[in-house]
Amino acid sequence: MKKKILVWSLTLVLLAGAWGVSKATLPEDTAIEAFPIVAELDDPAVGRNLEVTITDIHATRRVTDVKGWSAEGTWLVVDLQASTVATQDGDLLGFAELTIGDRRFTATDRGTTFYKQRLITGVPRAGSLAFELPADALTGTGILRLGLPMGQPREVLLDDVIELRVDLDELPVEAEVTLDENGWAR
Repeated sequence: MKKKILVWSLTLVLLAGAWGVSKATLPEDTAIEAFPIVAELDDPAVGRNLEVTITDIHATRRVTDVKGWSAEGTWLVVDLQASTVATQDGDLLGFAELTIGDRRFTATDRGTTFYKQRLITGVPRAGSLAFELPADALTGTGILRLGLPMGQPREVLLDDVIELRVDLDELPVEAEVTLDENGWAR
């Protein structure tokens, strides 16, 4: 009888230990997650190989570009300046994501936007990113994440990520916003 109690007690201790280890273990992809760098509007945010200054954010019902393209809908437009810091080998601003609650949106490549623009080391380029959103999405807090992807599209790894919190309730909704022309920053 004592032997059964000892075996069951040892089993319970081992199960509790295994449960504790499983709760303390980080997820598999934690080792490859990006390092977030918190950004503020109009202040440069600098990662290992990416420097971004977000100059303005607009909520709008219509987006146009300098070449005449336009689209109706609900849009969040982010004006920014960006450059690489260390190297420019194949560095495109290829990661631009907006998270609102549990929904994620990628910057559009429609029109003339800054999405996937080639960046130059030490020489900022400027432009606008545009996110097409559902009509009900301009509420709460959004998290804008920008980065330089490394690897294949299905296995995008990010060295570091520039993050900006956006209070969507505070943004006035404009009738129309024209995307900044891609070019050298002033």
